[in-house]
Amino acid sequence: MTINESSGVPIWLQLRDRILFLIKSRQLKPGDTLPTVRELATQLGINYNTVHKVYQGLQADGYISSQRGRRSTVTDRIPEEVGELKSDIDIAIEELVRVAEASGMSEEELVARVITCYNSMKAS
Repeated sequence: MTINESSGVPIWLQLRDRILFLIKSRQLKPGDTLPTVRELATQLGINYNTVHKVYQGLQADGYISSQRGRRSTVTDRIPEEVGELKSDIDIAIEELVRVAEASGMSEEELVARVITCYNSMKAS
């Protein structure tokens, strides 16, 4: 598992999506154990609290089971509404749209700026 710190996608979202992908694709099966929060944070070189936040969210959503003093495991009842997992680019686009909307930017302005940025980067 790797994290791309320069992707523009928040680290916690990358980690969550990676774990969800492993669960959905059955590479992690019900009953499989996950690394401890500390182990995964060290392995990926990220903050302990980031991994803890992801594990808490996955537990709240029913994907994993965690108990104090025990390793987290994939649940045997994976929720039906897994939905399609999003790529890093989809997540980045959604974040861009949220930021644009929060700043009052119109759809037309956002699209124009994305096209301008894309063309200038492509020309480089």
